[in-house]
Amino acid sequence: MLSKEFPTLIEMLAFRANQSPDEVAFTFLGEPSTYAEIWAEINRFGAYLQQLGIAQGDRVVLALPNSAEFFGAFYGVQRVGGIAVPVFPGSGPQRIFSIARLCGAKVVVAPGTISGDQLEQFKTMGVEHGLGVVTTLESQKAAPNASFPKVKPEDIAFIQYTSGSTGNPKGVQLSHDNLITNVVQMIIGMEITADEVFVSWLPVYHDMGLILKTMVPFYLGAKVHLLQTNLRDVHPWLRAIQEYRATFTAAPDFAYRLCTRHADPEEYDLGSLRVALNAAEPVRAQTIRDFEGAFGLKDVMVAGYGLAEATVGVSMAKPGSTPRVDGRGFVSVGLPFPEVDVKIMDGGVELPLGEIGEIAVRSPANSRGYYDNPEETERLFLEGGYLLSGDLGYLDGNGYLYIVSRKKNIIKRAGETISPQEVEEIVDRHPAVRYSAAVGVDKGRIEGEQVYVFAEIRDAKEKTEDQLYDLALSIVEAVHADMGFRPGRVYLLEARTIPLTHNGKIQHARLKTQYLEGELSAARAILYPDF
Repeated sequence: MLSKEFPTLIEMLAFRANQSPDEVAFTFLGEPSTYAEIWAEINRFGAYLQQLGIAQGDRVVLALPNSAEFFGAFYGVQRVGGIAVPVFPGSGPQRIFSIARLCGAKVVVAPGTISGDQLEQFKTMGVEHGLGVVTTLESQKAAPNASFPKVKPEDIAFIQYTSGSTGNPKGVQLSHDNLITNVVQMIIGMEITADEVFVSWLPVYHDMGLILKTMVPFYLGAKVHLLQTNLRDVHPWLRAIQEYRATFTAAPDFAYRLCTRHADPEEYDLGSLRVALNAAEPVRAQTIRDFEGAFGLKDVMVAGYGLAEATVGVSMAKPGSTPRVDGRGFVSVGLPFPEVDVKIMDGGVELPLGEIGEIAVRSPANSRGYYDNPEETERLFLEGGYLLSGDLGYLDGNGYLYIVSRKKNIIKRAGETISPQEVEEIVDRHPAVRYSAAVGVDKGRIEGEQVYVFAEIRDAKEKTEDQLYDLALSIVEAVHADMGFRPGRVYLLEARTIPLTHNGKIQHARLKTQYLEGELSAARAILYPDF
């Protein structure tokens, strides 16, 4: 059984504030916050919530960006025994209040920097939904010396609504014990020590940025430097790695690809890095080669795998190891973390090593299920405590895990199973392509489901129709040369057209719907050919 130093997140932070009050817990944009300062804000915000009537088990939605104020609010909710529900603050008030209604929240917390007009809009919507709306600044009125309830390991600490959820958003319930357990699993599996220096631009309102990049360093008392989340501009991230001599950073694959395309490696010294974790979307072998080659690194980038339902971390390649890449180009995400068991399933039957099926995970960090959604919770679990991930993959003869695709995104063409990642990696090599996505489309004809490619184009407005035709043709030929078939269609798109989640994952299902329902055409996002 894992040895855990703290039973809850609250006791973890109380310990840090008591034992090392003047130690810097984190910097945000270079401004330090000590453990004593964080603890005071946690207590102050908790006391304020008590004045608002928030009690044990009540949900509080936090629409807060990366900021120092996030932590006082997030842990302040837990201080009173409440359940924090962090959401993407840029998703718009309709989405925020929709999540608040789903989880039965009593209060929505907005940032102290919110404009007067937007705050008025939030408060109006709050009245319509029967919710209180406050800002973090308002907590300054409260005295931080209230009497707080005892928080237990089995208490739910926060609810993570799965990214990209639309018609049926699912709120993953994570207890204090889930979180502390997974923190320890990742510390052991990733070989993290208190000497680590973290730099993160990932959103703290989402699992990897919150749990791996802040809870892990808080648990160890390691240094962590936080930045604003900007998944389009890599320069502040690279500058921070160099300035703080970071040893550990993390990002989705596309962010590392942006580094090789939009940054001059001569400007940055990333030699301090021990681990550059590549996770949250399919990992490409070419990205690892390009990033390490450009910045003069070796065996620094490691592939990892996780999902919100298992708290976050499931596996990672061993730090300092050479990537394992199979014959189809899939990169191993390593061995499961301590006390994590993985098996590959197909229709309730466990598959032998080497066969592709749905990944099932058993871990003491597994969520107990989705908030107020018994139907989806029942579908999530198998007998024996395993949960179905929705991801397809396989285990090799040595127990190393490989991820192939999301189950719902897989393309079946002429009886062949195709991962969108395989096609996207080929298309993204083209110098004129910014970003691409592949989906399966069945128009009801005899050929069945076909691979449709959508590619965002650089400098699109400068290209003639003949040049766009040649570009589309070159993409068709590149896919045919590598994979032996031609896409059913290639669409060239305006920049920033392919829908992404707020942490950078392609929303394949949403893109397919936008295409089939004519939204891309109506928005004039398709450059070539006509819809």
